[in-house]
Amino acid sequence: MATTFDRGVHLGGDDYNHATDSDYKRLRSQADQLYQKRQKLSSQSQQAYKSGDKQKAHELSEQAKKILAEAEGYNRQAAEYVFRENNADSAGDEIDLHGLYVKEAEYILQNRLVAAIGSNQTHLNVIVGKGLHSQGGIAKLKPAIDQLCDESGLRHRIDSKNTGVLIIDLQGAQLSQIPHKWTVPGNNQQQQQPQYQQQPHYQQQPQQQQQYNNNNDSNGLVGVLVKLLCSCINSK
Repeated sequence: MATTFDRGVHLGGDDYNHATDSDYKRLRSQADQLYQKRQKLSSQSQQAYKSGDKQKAHELSEQAKKILAEAEGYNRQAAEYVFRENNADSAGDEIDLHGLYVKEAEYILQNRLVAAIGSNQTHLNVIVGKGLHSQGGIAKLKPAIDQLCDESGLRHRIDSKNTGVLIIDLQGAQLSQIPHKWTVPGNNQQQQQPQYQQQPHYQQQPQQQQQYNNNNDSNGLVGVLVKLLCSCINSK
C-alpha cells in the first residue's frame, strides 16, 4: 500500500506529510461512512425496540456491531499507515504524529515517552503540525499534548524554528512520575488502546463504546509502534 516519496529533512518545512496520501484518506473515509451507517442502524434498532419488535431490534443491533468493527478496522489501518510512513526516516529523538486522531496520538506518545525516559533520552521532538488541515483551522494535537505533559510534570516548549514542533525536556525525568494509567513497565494496569467513539467527530453514545482488539498482534498498531520505537532508540 505504501508509496515511496522523496522527503526533505524531517523537521524542515519541506517534509512530506503522508496524511495527504490517497490511501490514508480512503481508509479514513471508509471508516467515516461505516460509522454513519452504524449510527443509522443503531437508531433503527432503538426505534424497533420502542415499537415492541425486540427481534428486529436485536438483529439491527448485531448488524451495527459488525459495522462498528469494520469501521474501527479501517481507522486502525489508517493510523498504522500514516504513523509508519511519517516516521520511516525519523531520528531517534523525534516522533511525527501527523494524521493521527487525538486518542491515537496520545496513546502512541505515552508509550514513546515511557521508552524515552527508560532509555535516558534527554528530550523528544514531537511533530504535531500547525493545525492548518484541522477542522476550522484549530489545532487539536498540540493542546492534547500540552495536557499530557502537564499531567506527567514534563517541561515542554514550542520549537523557536518550527511552531509545529513541541520539544519535551526529559532531563532528570523518572518513570515514577508517569501517571499510572500509562503503560509503564511493572504496572499491572494495561493502558487501553484508543477508543474512536470518544472522538466528537463520531458522536457515539458512551454505552456503545468499544475498544480496539487488545491482543497486541504484531500486525496491529501496537506491533508497528514497538518496532518503530526499537529502531528509533537503537539508532541513537
